[in-house]
Amino acid sequence: MFAKLLEPPYYRAEISIWPEGSIVDLQIRMKRRICPVCDDANLKTRQNAYGRLPWAIIDCAGCGFTHMRDVPETEELVDALAWEKTFAVEAERRRVHTPVQSWMDTHMRWRLNMLPRTEPVDIVNRDAVAGPVIDLGCGSGEHLQKFDTKFTPYGVEISAQLASRAEAVVAARGGRIEQASSHEALMRFPDETFSAATLRSYLEHDADAGPVLAALARKLKRGGFAVVKVPNYGSINRQVMGAKWCGIRLPDHVNYFTRGSLAALAKRHGLSIRFPFLLCLPTDDNMIAILQRV
Repeated sequence: MFAKLLEPPYYRAEISIWPEGSIVDLQIRMKRRICPVCDDANLKTRQNAYGRLPWAIIDCAGCGFTHMRDVPETEELVDALAWEKTFAVEAERRRVHTPVQSWMDTHMRWRLNMLPRTEPVDIVNRDAVAGPVIDLGCGSGEHLQKFDTKFTPYGVEISAQLASRAEAVVAARGGRIEQASSHEALMRFPDETFSAATLRSYLEHDADAGPVLAALARKLKRGGFAVVKVPNYGSINRQVMGAKWCGIRLPDHVNYFTRGSLAALAKRHGLSIRFPFLLCLPTDDNMIAILQRV
C-alpha cells in the first residue's frame, strides 16, 4: 500500500484491498487538508504511530488535534470507498491482524444491549419540538425509522447504494434523502428548517467537519440542537490500546475528537456545547455531546 504524488495538493493512492484473500488495486484521488479545528496549514506536522500508509494520522502542530492529513476526495466516497465497502475490508483486516479482539467484538457485542443505552435519536425524541429533523450520515436509514411520528425525517448519505435504501424509509413520512456530501446537502435547505439533527458516528468521517457544523448551525431553528456521537479519543481504552483501539478505522475515520477539540470546533462555528455526564465518561469509547444553536 503506497501513495504517489500527482500535483499539490492532490495525490493518488494505489491501494491493495484483500478481503477473503483476493487482491483489488484501487487508484484513489486524495487531497491534503488544513487542520479543521485551528486552520493550521499542516506544513509542520507531528505524525503519530496510529496511521499506516497512505493514511497518515497527525497531531496538529498548532492545536494538537489528531486527524488524518491526506484524505480521499469526496467523489471517492460515493462508490470506490463507500462506507459499506471499507467497513467490510477493515473487518477482514482486523480478523487477520487482531484475531482475539476481532472475535470478542463479534461474539460479545450482544452484551452491549443488556442494559439500555441512550442514543442521539432518543434525545431528539425526548427533547426536540415537532417538525423536520435530519440525520447526517444516515446510512441505510435504520435510525431514521426510530424518530417519533411528530417528526418528518430527512437524511443525508454520500454512499449511493445506502442512500437508495434509506429513501424507502423516509418517503412514506414525507421526508427525503439527499445523496451528497453533508455540506452540499445542507445548502439545499432553507435556513432555520430543522428542529433537531443527529450526527451518530458521522462527524469522525467528514473531512469538512467545520463547514458542516457552520452550515448546520444556520439550518437549525432558533433553539434547535444537534446530538453528536463520536469515538472518544480521550478515552482510557485508547490510551491503553494505542493503534489497536477500536476507534482507529482507516480510511473511514479522519477526525479523532476529545471533549476539548469537539468543543473548540463547535464553538468556532456558532454552536454552544454540553456533554451529558453519563454519556461522556473517560471509560467510554464513544461520547455524546449536544450542540445548540446560540
